[in-house]
Amino acid sequence: MSYKVLYRKYRPDNFDDVIGQKYVVEILKNSIKEGHIAHAYLFSGPRGTGKTSMARILAKSLNCLDNKEGKACEKCNNCISFLSNPDIIEIDAASNNGVEEIRELINNVKIMPSSLKYKVYIIDEVHMLSQSAFNALLLTLEEPPEHVIFILATTNIESVPITILSRCQKFDFRRIDDDDIVNRLKFICEKENISYEEDGLREIAILSDGGLRDALSILDQISKNGEVITLELVSQEVGSISNKKIDDLIKSIDKKDLENFNKIFDEFYNNNLNYKVIIKKLIYSLSDISIKILNDESNWNLSFDDCKNMIFELNDLINKINININAYLLIKILLLNYFKKKNVPIEASNYGKNVELKSEKKLEIDGKKDIDFNRKNTFVNFNNNLKNINEDFINRRINNCFVNASKNNLLSIQKIWSEFIKKIDVAQIKGLISDTQVVTASDSYAILITTINHQEIELNQNIDNIEKSFNNFFNKEYKLIFLNEEKWNIEKKKYINNLQKKYKYEFISEDIEENNDSEDEMTTIANNLFAKDKIEIE
Repeated sequence: MSYKVLYRKYRPDNFDDVIGQKYVVEILKNSIKEGHIAHAYLFSGPRGTGKTSMARILAKSLNCLDNKEGKACEKCNNCISFLSNPDIIEIDAASNNGVEEIRELINNVKIMPSSLKYKVYIIDEVHMLSQSAFNALLLTLEEPPEHVIFILATTNIESVPITILSRCQKFDFRRIDDDDIVNRLKFICEKENISYEEDGLREIAILSDGGLRDALSILDQISKNGEVITLELVSQEVGSISNKKIDDLIKSIDKKDLENFNKIFDEFYNNNLNYKVIIKKLIYSLSDISIKILNDESNWNLSFDDCKNMIFELNDLINKINININAYLLIKILLLNYFKKKNVPIEASNYGKNVELKSEKKLEIDGKKDIDFNRKNTFVNFNNNLKNINEDFINRRINNCFVNASKNNLLSIQKIWSEFIKKIDVAQIKGLISDTQVVTASDSYAILITTINHQEIELNQNIDNIEKSFNNFFNKEYKLIFLNEEKWNIEKKKYINNLQKKYKYEFISEDIEENNDSEDEMTTIANNLFAKDKIEIE
């Protein structure tokens, strides 16, 4: 018999086995018991917290022939055949996110269940559906046949349209407490005859960041050699760090012991420890120390303000770390700051700050030397006015970029954008754009991609602020649009498929009011995005 990984072997299959979601379990059990069954549910929360498992448990309980107190009996024919029953349809929206897949689903909804009381559609990662797919789903989701129930799950509820949210009963799944994860790990270790020390299991719980699936994956990874699960083993195998080391590091700052500080940091670097875990544990430890300082229970030289400032600066650092910069160096420099001074006040913000950008070179746009980096540039105030970006707006900008796209413009804007990222000192903008790159440019438009999942949403919401800052730096009006890598790859495939069609691209006004025209019209716009010899294909 083939080996089954722990998170699959111990996946909960009834409400009593669900860990850390008591609130959700009680509401669902009571609603089934009282017959208050909704036609659509939406489960949202971090990964590994039980959303998909809960969806399956709910589907089984709804179809149980001998439902007791809102729970499946596990003995009737419907419960026994549940896992292989064709009336339970699971869809991964990450790989089936097009309007055609949703149209097929809608057509099948009308068919009665073959054996169960309800035909249940479980759509995982529903936020990955395209806008057209969401639009196609709307009416069916609002008024499905009585024999159909939808259960949607997502790790990114911000990307789910409000029109979908308003048609569902929404349940928020929280990160699972470390104590609950440790207790579950103990149970599984005893079942699997895995030797452990509690410190080792607690370290796994900390590393999993509230996700039981991640905790089981780590346990599975380090238990295969038959070794005792200790704190040292977890640190060695997963790249974790002991709380004692963190305390020693903070004590070296407190005592201004630079030699010990460097020794500990060299150990972090040589063992390739996860910098996010280092930051997280530093924040937790500093938080405990700050409380002791306020209660006069310690002899720390560090003040409460020192601890507070370090906590906020470390938290801010996570958002600023660029994948091309050594994270250990940034953390080290931040902490070294507290060797030379105390009570460093936190500045309210540097947003809207005037920044002088200097450079000795000029860049060309199609042969015109009009970009001079020696001049002063003033950045606009970064505000909280977010732009509402829809699919139509994105398609228009992509289309308009390709009207006059050229390789010269692409190369020039890539250089300017790189310089812009280096020079800008507005923290919130720099944090957003640090992982972006230009992939297409015309004389007045540019398309950029981000390597971070879902960050294109926040980038496009803040596009007005980013454009104003970039245009002040560039000294020319440029319009931008941000895509994720998946969207860009789709556009490149469309380009390749349409090379022989010789479309002539026409400028589309961005002032036209938003409308909900048919998907076919949107497809026509999307198919007309690319022109032969207009863009470099990488």
